[in-house]
Amino acid sequence: MTSSSAAPILTRWVGAGVLLVFALTVALFTWQDGSILLICLAAVTPAAVVTMFAARWLDRRNRPTWSSTMLAIAWGAGGAVLIATWGGSWLAQAVVYIDAQGMLQERIPSTWVLTPLVEEGAKALGVVLVMLAVGRSRFGGVFGGGFGGVLGGAMIGALVGVGFGWFEDAAAIATDITANDPGYGIGTWIVRTLTSPTHAAFTIWTGAGIGLAMSVRRLWAGPLIAIAGFAIACIAHGAVNRANLVGDTDMASFFTALATAAGWVLLTAVIAVVARQWLTREDRRRSLEPAPPPSQQAKL
Repeated sequence: MTSSSAAPILTRWVGAGVLLVFALTVALFTWQDGSILLICLAAVTPAAVVTMFAARWLDRRNRPTWSSTMLAIAWGAGGAVLIATWGGSWLAQAVVYIDAQGMLQERIPSTWVLTPLVEEGAKALGVVLVMLAVGRSRFGGVFGGGFGGVLGGAMIGALVGVGFGWFEDAAAIATDITANDPGYGIGTWIVRTLTSPTHAAFTIWTGAGIGLAMSVRRLWAGPLIAIAGFAIACIAHGAVNRANLVGDTDMASFFTALATAAGWVLLTAVIAVVARQWLTREDRRRSLEPAPPPSQQAKL
């Protein structure tokens, strides 16, 4: 079987597996929260769609097909959510102990240390999966076309973050409605809509690091760059979660966290736009440069 004939088969298997996990995630959370989750998913969809188009704008030359876009979003909303939910719950219980005074304590803070590590790790796994599926030429190009680089990775990372944030926002709203009342859920919906790009603004750094790592020639530099991008995502995620715990009142903590999330989204958006414009200009400049003479091409 040739690689060209194997590619569609692999495409179907990868896509079917991710969609199956996504369907399982929806079924499990619907069983837990009821049909209200489906309504909440619809309610947060417009904000997620806007962020999705913003993410796809990042890399004009290597923009993925809609099938690979949906694959990234489906992993974020399915596989990443399941890993983060089960893995986070297990780790949170593993680090808890009872001190000499009979008080429940944590060896490692779960809210702003473990949760970012687990969630960003789950999303990073999806970034790698999708980038291998989208494929630079040496990986077979399951979804066709060359791919790679900091912008391509950032785009895939943001799309995985879109899927994760979309589902997490809906689940949070559904939980608030079930535990409190519809009015409380509407307030949560407003806040979650305003902060919808937050997870995309985290994972875009993981994707950028992985994409850049796939493009460098020095083998030792690749892992360091990928780890650096992942570390930035975890630190930013931890800072936003930590902001929820500071302040003398719940309202003060809320506004601190909201400002921290908004600030990070704004900073990331500015850096992404500047990087996109500069790299696009560089690509255009190189394409306009005259080709070297045949004698020099032979030497190259």
